[in-house]
Amino acid sequence: MGISLTRVDLSGADDRAALTAFLISNVFPFHVRARPTVAQVENDIRAGSWDGDDVETFWIDDETDGRVGVIRLEDLQDATATVDLRLAEGTRGRGRGSEALHLATERVFSHHPGVIRFEGQTREDNVAMRRVFERCGWVLEAHYRDGWPVEGGDPMASLAYSVLRRDWESGDTTPVPRGPEVILRGELRCADPGEAERVRAHLAEHISLTRAEPGCLAFDVTPTGTDGVWSVRERFVDEAAFDAHQRRVAASTWGRETAGIQRFYVIHGRALDADALIATAWSAEETLLHPAVRSSPRELNRLLDPAFIEVGQSGRRWTRNEIVAALREEPGTDRSPRIEERENRLVGPDTVLLTYLLRFENRVSRRSSLWRCDPTPRCLFHQGTPVG
Repeated sequence: MGISLTRVDLSGADDRAALTAFLISNVFPFHVRARPTVAQVENDIRAGSWDGDDVETFWIDDETDGRVGVIRLEDLQDATATVDLRLAEGTRGRGRGSEALHLATERVFSHHPGVIRFEGQTREDNVAMRRVFERCGWVLEAHYRDGWPVEGGDPMASLAYSVLRRDWESGDTTPVPRGPEVILRGELRCADPGEAERVRAHLAEHISLTRAEPGCLAFDVTPTGTDGVWSVRERFVDEAAFDAHQRRVAASTWGRETAGIQRFYVIHGRALDADALIATAWSAEETLLHPAVRSSPRELNRLLDPAFIEVGQSGRRWTRNEIVAALREEPGTDRSPRIEERENRLVGPDTVLLTYLLRFENRVSRRSSLWRCDPTPRCLFHQGTPVG
């Protein structure tokens, strides 16, 4: 494939007519104006939107198929230039967008020395354009909620990508630094009314003291639709502030009175994120083995993902609804199962694979479970194989 960029000459009638024809004869579903009218295009041309001191527009020409699109470079007299890329219908999905953006990036940085970054924005659901940015080494920098107007619909998020001149020159990619904030999300679950009463008795003071901490940005503990279950969301300015909060809570009345109450938390922004995820997954796995949980459809539906699948020891495939119904009838009675030979592996940013040997109900089996732990643990898949 050979792609080249040819400057659009809007001083001549031919290119003005060709640009107008191209824009009105194609649908651009992810642009604010999906299909502009002749009047709108002509007004934009007269206003200098397609050519001027800080705007350059190029035809995208393919050596085999001819003219396949246009690319507009804007704000060329600023430190940040921007791009607008449009391919003709029927020519999309063939890699031409990526090649055109490569050429446009070279053009901007080679011919406009004042530009230090080249930016493009696209609608959140424009996966094709997001792939173009990614393939060209551009970095996702911002997510603007409701930032993209949609004709006849609710606004959608706008995503901003960019490439830096220094990265283009060096061939490196400078990632956007992760903020230092620590964010905790999850649930506090009481096993009985007594535990729930202790939470209610001390929660107001706990919230007040935490929000007064200098490093606390946000702290909310709110009841869910399930008795004895609270949703927890916390944000701290950095890991040191979060650790100071944890130490204060451990020595507080709240810490003493609620010790032992079940918590399922996922923490982002700490050096020990992986350890926290793995510990959460193991805690949830052990909870699933308890007879009181296995006999409770409410608890099982909370711990098992709606798309949960289990391959049983007989080889049968079970859905969540089927396993919940079966365990309600025969939950088992072993309250002290033995888990041995524990192994775990992170297989995603919030997903953990557990494998182990289980001695349960006078049986021995090898088990594997896949847990997604964001914000609370949900089991996606489980399999058991008898030993001996």
